[in-house]
Amino acid sequence: MNMRRLVLLLGAIVLVVGVIGLLVPVSVAGPDNQNIGCGNAIAADYGAARDVDNSNPANLPVLNELIPHTDYVAQCESAVSQRRTWAIPVAIIGLVILVGGFFVGRTGSARTG
Repeated sequence: MNMRRLVLLLGAIVLVVGVIGLLVPVSVAGPDNQNIGCGNAIAADYGAARDVDNSNPANLPVLNELIPHTDYVAQCESAVSQRRTWAIPVAIIGLVILVGGFFVGRTGSARTG
């Protein structure tokens, strides 16, 4: 395998890892060990997290009582942001390596036999 094919293969693998990272669903742990879906890194969907937040008894006014409150929408936003933080650069690096692979191994003059 020559250097050009190796670089193209490496770039394609890194690009696919980045794209898969963007498309795989993101979720956070909710109450009673249930998963709360947050969409993916391309299209976030906080609807399920809002529903859980709205049904949480901590949102109801109770006098002289403190109930711990977990903000699942904020957790979803953080999880999606973390996924974007690594998946977008990985996809861009893969694309740069893939495009750069087309320039590796080219010679300035044509070979004559």
